[in-house]
Amino acid sequence: MFGRKKEEYQAPVYEEPVQEIAKPEPKPVAPSTVIGKGVIVVGNFDSKEPIEVLGTIRGNIRSTSSVSIKENGSLVGEAALKSLDLEGRVEGTVLCSDETVIRSTGALKGNLSTASLRTDDGSAFEGKLNMVPKPPVVKTPEPAEDVQPVADAQPIEQ
Repeated sequence: MFGRKKEEYQAPVYEEPVQEIAKPEPKPVAPSTVIGKGVIVVGNFDSKEPIEVLGTIRGNIRSTSSVSIKENGSLVGEAALKSLDLEGRVEGTVLCSDETVIRSTGALKGNLSTASLRTDDGSAFEGKLNMVPKPPVVKTPEPAEDVQPVADAQPIEQ
């Protein structure tokens, strides 16, 4: 008790290398609508499914999903999308609620509003950029297990 030195505890040190966990690449979403090479679409359309553009669209697109404009594809008009993967050309105003990616072969001439922008070396962008916050994801709360439905509830005695 008196005169004795207290022994300090030291945790053992393990010298194992720290391994980084690679982030999985997002799985590509298969397009449900494909505008084929050589096809020209004139007009406006809405879609809830992924779109892949190999041809030309002259009009406006509104989509709650992703749009991919391939290397020889183009859009002349306005677009309101969830996300855009651009390898081809766009002339017009683009609004993306999620992510915009402009690849090395891609070019965008016009105004862009997006939550996230990624550009590759060699890509082109001419216009005004507006970075907007990503809309929050609202999750519906799950009901508690111990809650009784109202129909089975008993009155409270006073």
